[in-house]
Amino acid sequence: MPAPEVEKTNFFKNMISMNRVLMFLAVLILAGCAAGNYGYLRHSRDVTQAFESFHVYPQHRYYYLNQENNPYAVVALQNNYRLVGHMWAEFDPYSEKLEKVTGLIKDFAYAYSRPYGSYILDQSQNPIGYWYSSLEVKSLNVDGTNQYVSIYTDMPWLRDDDRPIRGFGIGVGR
Repeated sequence: MPAPEVEKTNFFKNMISMNRVLMFLAVLILAGCAAGNYGYLRHSRDVTQAFESFHVYPQHRYYYLNQENNPYAVVALQNNYRLVGHMWAEFDPYSEKLEKVTGLIKDFAYAYSRPYGSYILDQSQNPIGYWYSSLEVKSLNVDGTNQYVSIYTDMPWLRDDDRPIRGFGIGVGR
């Protein structure tokens, strides 16, 4: 039977080895997340002006977020990309919907902030589309292999008011 000191030493060695393995796995997971397929927005006054003058970008698919009568964002993506998500609806930009949806976003901006236009860039900083909204983008994922784009924003339709989540108006009552 081994001495109690040997058992304690083996126990501590096993614990140290286990901690090292867990740390290594954590680093691998974080590295995998950091190397994700994240895209970016680059704000542009030209894109804002283009949407507000109802300019149609040729060879692009158009989508609005939420409902046609209560939209929160408009996206134009190059034809070879698809926007995925059940809250996004594709529409014909040459119909009256572009003017209607863009006008509603401008006139009824979320949380009293002015809508802005941006270039949508893939993970290599290549432009793949355009964005117009007053919402903050939480996550923009671009799958270059399958050419799918996922855009996650704040979700004001889940609240019963239009207060911003942080910043102006928080904690001041109604």
